[in-house]
Amino acid sequence: MQARLLEIRPDSVCALDDAAHRLAAEVLPGTPLRRPDDAAGSPCALALGVDALNGLDAQQAEQLIGRTRLYLAPRLLLAAPAAGPLDEASFRALGFTLSAADPAAQVRIHYYDLDTYKPVPDWLNARFWANPERWEP
Repeated sequence: MQARLLEIRPDSVCALDDAAHRLAAEVLPGTPLRRPDDAAGSPCALALGVDALNGLDAQQAEQLIGRTRLYLAPRLLLAAPAAGPLDEASFRALGFTLSAADPAAQVRIHYYDLDTYKPVPDWLNARFWANPERWEP
């Protein structure tokens, strides 16, 4: 998770739990760091969760992810326990990609980025929307 944080290098971090707060403070010193309950202005560049999904069921986990994407940050980096509330298919359905997995520690690292979660299909452009030559006034 440290390597992925260093790779992303966000401008600001919203730590979803205490472990995420400690990790972000250690790995990214000097980066503005806040908690979800701090209602200070604009969203952060990245929301980080290490233990955020622990103790939640699937519905609660999906609600947390949804609220985080909507109100806190357009990018999320989450550590999910292998036996956690959401499986691989659930994370894929929510637009996440698997960044890393540690079978020994039973942890998977999932990443979501609003800007890249869905590529624009080729057919979705102005060329296919209308045929102006067929219009009669």
